[in-house]
Amino acid sequence: MKILCISASNNFRPGVTQTTSFKLCKRITSEAKRLMPTADYEIVELKHLAPNPCTDCIKCLENRRCAIDDVFNDVYEKIIACDALFIVTPHYAPIPAKLCMILEKMESISFNPWQLDNDYQSEVYGIPTGIVSHGGTGQEWALREYERAVNIPIANALHTIQLKVVPYNEKWKKGISVPPVADEQDSMLEEYVGKIIGKEA
Repeated sequence: MKILCISASNNFRPGVTQTTSFKLCKRITSEAKRLMPTADYEIVELKHLAPNPCTDCIKCLENRRCAIDDVFNDVYEKIIACDALFIVTPHYAPIPAKLCMILEKMESISFNPWQLDNDYQSEVYGIPTGIVSHGGTGQEWALREYERAVNIPIANALHTIQLKVVPYNEKWKKGISVPPVADEQDSMLEEYVGKIIGKEA
């Protein structure tokens, strides 16, 4: 089993050696290793990559890859190859630009063929995906706002791409939102990891 975690933060603030998104990805992979020691794990930090925005050239119809962006293609190949995907993102008015670039190209690759053939299944069809957003306060009202502003738009894009967004529970149907410094005793993130990789307690 291959587990991929995408860290969407683009924080280059002085003194920041590890972004909150990256730290959460480390917690996710640590829990995944505990539940499934033999699986392969990878964290992709978008802050160190330079994808380009989609120009709607539609050349991706030819081979299901971007004709002008090898950085995107490399990330996309990793997503295709994974068995479980996590997208970890801060609230950036509302979604980080590099993550938007990845999503818009994936959507173009998936949606354009689907318009021609409604039975088309994308290369990432049905991959279990978890969305984890985070922001500046742990108050309940703020976490629900992050869900509305971040999780739901991402989940809508992933639906078109044909990835399978896994709900946490009836209250959190489009992933979860967590404080920037998660309490190590808080089991929400760990429980969500189990749901995504099929190893619930």
